[in-house]
Amino acid sequence: MLTELTFAILKYGFLVLLWVFVWLAMRSLHKDMETLSPHASRTHRRKERQARKAAESPAPVATSSAVPVRVPANEPPTPNSALSLLVIIDGPLAGASVPLTGESISLGRAASNTVVLDDEFVSSHHARVYQDPATGDWAIEDLNSTNGTVVNGQRISAPTILSARVPVRIGATTFELR
Repeated sequence: MLTELTFAILKYGFLVLLWVFVWLAMRSLHKDMETLSPHASRTHRRKERQARKAAESPAPVATSSAVPVRVPANEPPTPNSALSLLVIIDGPLAGASVPLTGESISLGRAASNTVVLDDEFVSSHHARVYQDPATGDWAIEDLNSTNGTVVNGQRISAPTILSARVPVRIGATTFELR
């Protein structure tokens, strides 16, 4: 037999669990909408404005009494033209890789693609990875797919240059260039 105290604890515990579930569902929906939204959020626009202002502000001028400080050089970034592999890091084909030979790599559900992604959220000809003729860097272009292509957490609407180890998501598949 349940006492009033036990019943009250169970009732309020259930209520707390219900609100935690609602909060997690709303957070998940918000993240999905933010990732797939074609418009940048207010926070993202604000961060871009602050970055532009910081880039436009003049650099501090060193005085003659200033002591030069040596900053250790980090490992130089890999130029995009030195990338050699498209590696699938998540999804049904995780672990697979395609060599970057200079030819265009098409991704989609159709059997005629270089990388065939058997996923209901992927269009038959979803996207292509190609070497930009002007710069020689590798780029990705969404081929007007229904669900879009997400590069580094942002849905793209124009061809985008890919850097090394930047995650690209198409449906349930995530890949990067190495």
